[in-house]
Amino acid sequence: MDVRDVLGEPESWTNHLHVAGEGPTDIRGATISQVFSAGKDIAVYTEGGACGATFTVFAVEDRELRDRIERALQLGLDVHEAAAAAI
Repeated sequence: MDVRDVLGEPESWTNHLHVAGEGPTDIRGATISQVFSAGKDIAVYTEGGACGATFTVFAVEDRELRDRIERALQLGLDVHEAAAAAI
């Protein structure tokens, strides 16, 4: 199993920073710049993508799975590399 099996493809991640209009977020070139857990959520902040900075929150009920995802989303990784990381 990899990160995308739980969080989906990066293009499907909802950007809570701004509304970019209809269609998928253009996250090409984005890298992971912050990751943290709060309760049952994992928050991911990216920078450098074609659409600009993004902030996404994912609900992950299972604590062990949440911890594994958080460790896999290493700072500086391209979002597509991060999504392919084994968990």
